Amino acid sequence: MKNARKKTIVFSAIGLVVVMLSNCKLDDQILGNDVTTTNALVSQKVATAPNIDGAIDAIWANSPKFEFEAVVPDPSGDIFRGYVGNITSSITLRSMYDANNIYFLAEWIDPTESLIREPWYFDPTTKTWAQEKGAPTFSATGAITRGAFYEDKLAMLWNVNNSVSGWNNATCYKSCHTGLSAADGFGRHHTNSSTEKIDMWHWKVVRTGFPNGQFDDQYQDNTYANGRKSDDKTGGGYTDNKQTLVITGTATSVTVPKYVIPNATNYYWILQSEIDGGTAKLITAVDANGVLAYEGGTIDPNTDVAFQRDGAGVGAKVIPGIYTAPFVGSRGDITCSAVHTGEGWVLEFSRALKTDDVVNQDVDFSSLEDQYFGVGIFENAQIAHSIKANLLLKFQK
Repeated sequence: MKNARKKTIVFSAIGLVVVMLSNCKLDDQILGNDVTTTNALVSQKVATAPNIDGAIDAIWANSPKFEFEAVVPDPSGDIFRGYVGNITSSITLRSMYDANNIYFLAEWIDPTESLIREPWYFDPTTKTWAQEKGAPTFSATGAITRGAFYEDKLAMLWNVNNSVSGWNNATCYKSCHTGLSAADGFGRHHTNSSTEKIDMWHWKVVRTGFPNGQFDDQYQDNTYANGRKSDDKTGGGYTDNKQTLVITGTATSVTVPKYVIPNATNYYWILQSEIDGGTAKLITAVDANGVLAYEGGTIDPNTDVAFQRDGAGVGAKVIPGIYTAPFVGSRGDITCSAVHTGEGWVLEFSRALKTDDVVNQDVDFSSLEDQYFGVGIFENAQIAHSIKANLLLKFQK
């Protein structure tokens, strides 16, 4: 589905491999090309920077394309259930740099623009509000009974200050740990020593990309079981659009959306600026029939069926699952813009060669040394992703 509003928003993109779970065996991954000078990602030195707007400027023609495919592996614990074996058949990376910044252009095949992330819908049978799930729902026999409602993402992992032992031979697999207990999430990312840090770039199209033009800049340390952390910030970010209210006239508490834009259709996030400006309204009450009240009006989802499910999809007025504002601080270091072409994604992003980071959360490119990295592509998926490890970035001197 397309959001007319988003077409005017500077799109953002990049992300990091949320849970690059793949049995953590390097030989399970189809690596394709050997890592050599000729088939590495070569960052061209330029005097003029590209516009980070999702359009492929003519200047990109001077940067060699680095193309590969990636496959969703089969880790333990059914972590990637419903996605295993899916192939991202063509991923192309290009890069350039100038005196201050590094720039990337990523293109990949994905004909479905996934923007409907865990939206709120009304169930007229139970008279309650609920959110669509971010993962597929399965029957007792293993068949998918309802597809996932999530977002497209991209992730990259980098070695911070060459701190991760064996990184150049394994990249993202160095922090991938599967076979864990259910309490530990079956599989998680964490480094293997207190001295090791991994920079994690995570493009989340709904939460940070389209609305804010940023990646979610994160990192990994050795915290067990989940070493995934977010870079420091002084403001901004995304929040689940939910709250608990007591049903009017009862003592029963229910979970309902927190904000709504009355009469809006096909919208996938709410901006903090829309809340501050009064376009988005705070929901203040809910009755036994699920009717929501906000200052200036009510929403009766029993009569307005656009708030309900529509077959395998959802109605046009379902309420977004998040509200969001741009990161302020290190977590917003990566600027991006994306366009979905109908066949796949075009994602441009940039970051300073060396950020203001003083707590070892970011990779430093300023030495122009070779950097090994890994890439993950998430197609409408929370954690299941196709993986390409052992890639190499080289700087043209």
